[in-house]
Amino acid sequence: MRRILCWVTLVVAIAPAAWSADEVTAVIAPGQVGIRVNGEPFAVYNHGTGLAKPYIYPLRAPGGHVINTVAPFDHKHHKGVWVGVEEVNGINFWGGKYQQQDAVEPAPASERIETAHVDTKPAANGGLTLAVHNLWQGEGGKTVAHEKTSITVYPNRLMVYDITLQAGDEVVNFKDTKEGFLAIRVAPTMNEKTAVRVKDEDRKRTATQAYQQLAGRIVNAEGEVGEETCWGKTSAWVDYSGLVDGNLVGVALFDHPGNFRKSRYHVRGYGLFAISPFGEKVYSKGQSDAPPISLQPGQSLNVKYGLFAHQGDEQTGKVAEAYQKFVDWTK
Repeated sequence: MRRILCWVTLVVAIAPAAWSADEVTAVIAPGQVGIRVNGEPFAVYNHGTGLAKPYIYPLRAPGGHVINTVAPFDHKHHKGVWVGVEEVNGINFWGGKYQQQDAVEPAPASERIETAHVDTKPAANGGLTLAVHNLWQGEGGKTVAHEKTSITVYPNRLMVYDITLQAGDEVVNFKDTKEGFLAIRVAPTMNEKTAVRVKDEDRKRTATQAYQQLAGRIVNAEGEVGEETCWGKTSAWVDYSGLVDGNLVGVALFDHPGNFRKSRYHVRGYGLFAISPFGEKVYSKGQSDAPPISLQPGQSLNVKYGLFAHQGDEQTGKVAEAYQKFVDWTK
């Protein structure tokens, strides 16, 4: 009963008396921050002590449709929306044994990304920012790197990830790998390789909206379609759309033009969708190379990415328009 009363108190303290248009608000509970857009549930940031890493689940498109999944049977380390990368000083912060677990001991352990604290504050253009400090832990719980990420949520369901990785007391080396960095595992029915059965009336309804899509669709800013043509390439944005609850919805990832190098997309037909600066050689299949990324003690690197949840496909969802807002709002 005490826990329930505490939850209600927090909601009253944070929520306004009446929901207004174009507003993002937060509801805080132990180990979670719930985000609402115009009064409707949008996302939950999970950061409790029993997790191998923090993640966002559920994430909802307009209409309340959940567009991601957590710990699917084929890749247990894919959890909602998350940040991680393989082999940082030889430690696997992406899919190592510790990352594969559904729940972990609260004590520090190697491969764990632990949240030190989360703060919320208002942002421009009607947004709300989660200021997150995560500790990337090696053997014995020693902090290998500090992750300081601002996740700003806007009323149009655009999330901006402003991620800074800072070395701890030792040099931090990042391997050239395809396994990273900002990622989402889309809902199973959105997968490019999944055929979804719909009722005849649903076919007619979707056709009147200028689409009829039984499997997921991957497309980039250049108009290239499918995993085979979009995987490993650079692009301003990539969109992944498909059916959830019989409705066409989608999610796009945006690369910021001001990042220290163009990022590449690890996008798969089975539902993994990620963007990363750490795999120049492996993503290009050896056609391009870049100096390995190393951070001296106290040195840092920064990248900005966008994640946009929308109705429809990349055209009806106005992905290109949302990308331009992303660029304008992060100058």
